[in-house]
Amino acid sequence: MIDASFSQVIGVCVLRKLQAMSDKEQGWMPLVSEQTAVLARCGEAFCHAVNVKFNCTAILRNVEEVGSIGSSTSGVWRAEKRYSTKLSSGVEVSVWKDDLTRHKVEAVVNAANEKLNHGGGLAQALCAAGGPMIQKWSDVIIQKYGRVKVGEAVHTSAGDLPCKYIIHAVGPCLSPNPSKWETDQAAPHLYNAINSILCIVLKENISSVAIPALSSGLFHFPRDRCADIIVKAIKQFDEFTKFQSNLEIHLVNNDEPSVQEMERAVKAILVQSSISGTYSGAVQSSMALSSNSKFKFWNVTLQLKTGAIEEEKVHVIVNTISEDCNLSLGLISKAILNKAGRKIQEEISRGKHHKSTNVHVTKGYNLNCDAVYHTVCVVRSDPMATQILHNVVSECLRKASMGYKSISFPAIGTGNLGFKKFEVARIMTDAVANFAKSNMKELDVNFVVYPKDKEMMEAFENEMKMRTRAAESPVVYNDIKTNFAFAASETTAHKMPSVEFDSVSREALREAKEWTTNMLKPSDIMTIKNNHVIYLGQDDHASLLSLQTMLNVRIEEFFRNGKGGITITGNPSNVSCAAIEVESMLCKAQEEFAQAEERDMLYSVVRWSCKDVPWIQTPEISADLEKAYLAGNVNHEINTHKVNLMNKTLVDDYGRSSNVERTCLLDRFESLKNSFYSRTPETRNDYVGKEPWKALNVVKKEKLENIALKQLFKMNMQRLNDKPKCLYQRVSAQFCDLICRVGFQKEFAPPAEQRYGSGIYFSSTVDGAMKLWKDQEHEQYIYIIQAQVLTGKSTIGSPHHILPPPLHGDPLDRYDSLSDMLQTYVIFNGQQALPEYLIIYTR
Repeated sequence: MIDASFSQVIGVCVLRKLQAMSDKEQGWMPLVSEQTAVLARCGEAFCHAVNVKFNCTAILRNVEEVGSIGSSTSGVWRAEKRYSTKLSSGVEVSVWKDDLTRHKVEAVVNAANEKLNHGGGLAQALCAAGGPMIQKWSDVIIQKYGRVKVGEAVHTSAGDLPCKYIIHAVGPCLSPNPSKWETDQAAPHLYNAINSILCIVLKENISSVAIPALSSGLFHFPRDRCADIIVKAIKQFDEFTKFQSNLEIHLVNNDEPSVQEMERAVKAILVQSSISGTYSGAVQSSMALSSNSKFKFWNVTLQLKTGAIEEEKVHVIVNTISEDCNLSLGLISKAILNKAGRKIQEEISRGKHHKSTNVHVTKGYNLNCDAVYHTVCVVRSDPMATQILHNVVSECLRKASMGYKSISFPAIGTGNLGFKKFEVARIMTDAVANFAKSNMKELDVNFVVYPKDKEMMEAFENEMKMRTRAAESPVVYNDIKTNFAFAASETTAHKMPSVEFDSVSREALREAKEWTTNMLKPSDIMTIKNNHVIYLGQDDHASLLSLQTMLNVRIEEFFRNGKGGITITGNPSNVSCAAIEVESMLCKAQEEFAQAEERDMLYSVVRWSCKDVPWIQTPEISADLEKAYLAGNVNHEINTHKVNLMNKTLVDDYGRSSNVERTCLLDRFESLKNSFYSRTPETRNDYVGKEPWKALNVVKKEKLENIALKQLFKMNMQRLNDKPKCLYQRVSAQFCDLICRVGFQKEFAPPAEQRYGSGIYFSSTVDGAMKLWKDQEHEQYIYIIQAQVLTGKSTIGSPHHILPPPLHGDPLDRYDSLSDMLQTYVIFNGQQALPEYLIIYTR
């Protein structure tokens, strides 16, 4: 018999999970001890590879990090913010578990010795990550000023670290297992060291600083006393000296005992219950629920409050409007129009915004904000209404996070759209929680409820209460029925080693789990096939040699018959670890290649320029500005210059203003769903070519659009004076999005055999594509891209061709493609093909 109360709790959890899922797919994978040991050594590389390959977030649960193997990627999913509170001055003090060499702040603190000789512990790790210049700069300080006394601090640049400064602080060094008397004698020196750090922060106007448990490692200062002294020093410095109100102080350590001591000390010394909050992995809060409550979702702070949305003082205000963008319709929209003035209606009516988007961006005008995001939703009776509302909230959050720090939403959908208030509370809160999982930046989110709408306030508060109870009282897993898998994965993952996957695509999630299973499968040999091996640089090859030595494995690169990769042999556990690090390295090379292609493609169709600042027109900066413009950002910073993308003005670091121009070189174009490319679910059945492979079942169809690539394709169509053919290419899961971004590349989909030349292969049928790419049986699905391809003048190919042969002996006049004269075509210029649809099949 199953206990009735237990069944009820499980049932509620399953129902809530099913409601929240919609098209959002989540997955959880338990780890056995051998798998846990592998991911403890290379978890950072694993998370990075999963994200790049499958656009899927992987979060390691209860996997203690034992040290990075040496991956050169940055793992944003490993940082864990444990606690946060604010001082009376507004300064935020937070406790983090993270690697200080990767932590993203303006300044990090190094536990240095008097000679600034960074030869061990944290100092050595920071120098290894930041480069040899850190030691050289430190040596200059010693030569010029002499030793740094205990209790003092100096600062240098940070080299290759993801920060601007390193503050080298010299704390007291104690003997192992120091006595209370020795600790008491050393305590004032530690206090002075923290004070010296804070003085540098104040003097240099540093906005964020990461401080470790200074002197507690190699210098043997007791952790508990160390944490108390550091926190007390911060508190007293704030009381007597006063920080800048926007300062963030991160107390960062990568060992669990130090993190716990810091959290304890902050709670005991700093916490004021009205503004404190904690979280670890999921939302947790012991605060009383009220209209002024704050709730933490990772880096996102969600506040529920009453008021008028048009009176909000934030960076972004969200409005809800009708499809015709008439701001005088609807209570919220009308209130915003009355406060902002007629110019806001004029801007949204000028025709700059495509109807294809559900979020239109304007300035704030007379409102107390920088921008207004006008959202368009559909009535509740529409089958896609729930998903559209979720997507609209998610899109507003994504856009805000790219340049702003605060955003306020009204309760969207409860008026003419017909949503029930509990539905709106659930959908909007789910969207914030899901967005927060992959968001890297701090963002304040406000749900603003009209004061008289008590029912709406109650719905939001009930949603928060349910989440808080779920986080504080997890359901215990019993293997009762498969239907309880959701509840099991939510709770057991917090008790045993596991990987939690999160993706908007169930196909991507399945591929990520299958790849993880294969990577962690014990084997003394593993081969990774990826043609981006040819783009590995000198540093990458040095890392491969280092991996080979550290893990006692053999690593061999290969490139033959148009296919490249790396083979690893050795002890099974070390092979898995090395393979994951290599996958991450190849993903980094792949992304750098894609960014370069993306930059060149955008630079071919649009240019940003400024007469007073010529370097704006470089391909890198022009493409960067274009992407920010298409994303709907109002402002964008480049070096010390600020560009207003809407007004087309630039302000340099001296405050001088200049005009900026955006010139479309071919046809004018604007944003395509906040980017230059998009993937949209396709419901029509008349787009597939004449001969789809009948042995496969279609599970998803997506329309692929790329406005920059389309313009270049049209230009090539005129150049070749050719009508395109409808052809197919089979690709791996990790290259679907890349092809939409930058078009077809021979590195993305090398066929099993290059019989007709070293180029980009296509087939006139899906059946033919299955035969050309018959070595992708390790994936869960089959991915076919339908494209329009310009084959022009074609001739029979052969394996030795790296370019099409000359037409009549003139090396500058060549064929446009090669073929087998049946159904296989090979082109050598990716701009001769335009991806149209992605069709995903099951076997």
